[in-house]
Amino acid sequence: MKIKCNKNQTKDLPEEIRNRQSYDVLPLIIGKEYIVYALSEFFNDVWFCICDENHINSFPMWRPSMFFEVTDSRLSRYWVFSFQEDSNNKKRPFFSYSEWANNDFYYDSLTEDEDIEVEIFETYKKLMDLEFPDNSIKEIAQIGDEKWLICTSCLDAWESSDSRDALVICPYCQIIQNNPRYKDVFPSSI
Repeated sequence: MKIKCNKNQTKDLPEEIRNRQSYDVLPLIIGKEYIVYALSEFFNDVWFCICDENHINSFPMWRPSMFFEVTDSRLSRYWVFSFQEDSNNKKRPFFSYSEWANNDFYYDSLTEDEDIEVEIFETYKKLMDLEFPDNSIKEIAQIGDEKWLICTSCLDAWESSDSRDALVICPYCQIIQNNPRYKDVFPSSI
């Protein structure tokens, strides 16, 4: 799932939420797209967990959906659904990868920089960051043959016949490029 920021000032939030924020302007860039790593409900609204402009730590932050528009509504193939309990023992719907969705305390451990949780998040982040198209990336890897891709930057080749991810990373120069085998289609409707 991808979302685009359309506002970032806490004055636009309902008072109940605004009073819990430590920023006047959230660290979000208006017009920028963000990957959603988890989705849940807080304060009777949907919240997205993203890596915003303060992503200097090892964890994403929860941001209210009212600051965004959904630009790609497909759920990550790595997500599962669960219910998680909040501090008031209220069950709330929750979407993310299984290690997070099935553990009410995972995010606490992640924000406390626990090695295992950080490693799990970084692994899923790398996978989810490649899943959906990114209009800011212009380079397209070249097809060598049915099993190989060629980097347009360093001209090295690597074995990859993946057509599920929109983006690929050259294992040599680490440049992210569009995957020429990717088919950007939604499942057909019934």
